[in-house]
Amino acid sequence: MVNADEQFAGGDQMPDVDGLPHVDLRDPDSTARILSGLTRHGITIFQGGIERDNLLYAARSLIRIREHRDSDSDGVTTIAQRLASEDGKTSLAGFTDRELLPHTEGSAVCRPPRVLMLACLRPAQTGGRSHLVDGRDLYDEIARAEPAILAALSTPRSAYFGGGSGHLGAVFQQTTEGRIAVRLRLDELARFAPMVALYIDRLRALVQQQIIPVDLGEGHGYILLNDRWLHGRTRFTGDRMMLRIIGDPMSTYALPSGFCPAEAPQPAKRAT
Repeated sequence: MVNADEQFAGGDQMPDVDGLPHVDLRDPDSTARILSGLTRHGITIFQGGIERDNLLYAARSLIRIREHRDSDSDGVTTIAQRLASEDGKTSLAGFTDRELLPHTEGSAVCRPPRVLMLACLRPAQTGGRSHLVDGRDLYDEIARAEPAILAALSTPRSAYFGGGSGHLGAVFQQTTEGRIAVRLRLDELARFAPMVALYIDRLRALVQQQIIPVDLGEGHGYILLNDRWLHGRTRFTGDRMMLRIIGDPMSTYALPSGFCPAEAPQPAKRAT
């Protein structure tokens, strides 16, 4: 496992991570630096988050926290392994030692939380590496190399997320601001129209190519825009424990939704 202090010092083992903004939550200007990272990159990697109160302070300075089915009354969810009897439920996969493919938090609800904050209280003995995917980079690569796939993924009502009361939409959807928001999961809680199902194996491969691996040490974590970034993890062993907070940006910060593509996608060529 990569040493977390080396990672934040800019070691050469994770160059992609080094290119993302970093902040120490104990710094007086941490809120402003997190906001800058979210505005420019849609994400900020942090350290100094071992205390629950520190995490809540940072979260409350930026977002309106949403309570969740699994959260405590303050909106903080403890992510740790639960009883084996619950492991078969896909919606509770986060509370197992299973791999979680990169996905959108709350993909099954009409309006997913705009912001996700995840902090490590206790790392796994082995595995448990976080996997992050920038939806903008994924979109740009598909637009460049696979325009037919992009057209399918952008078709309204082509993807269904959740169980009996889920959400019908698209993987890439234009926002009211003229930007692009991503909504994706690739497990049993996602079903796709035939035009999209045709490309799912290729989409899985493209997501895999865009993964940024991050080993989170004690007190380290990330805060990201959930309509731009996907997050997941590898399988692990040991008593891993994380804290999760979800919510929506304070209106005073006016964080734009989604992302702006690098360039407009080209129409797919017709077969001759």
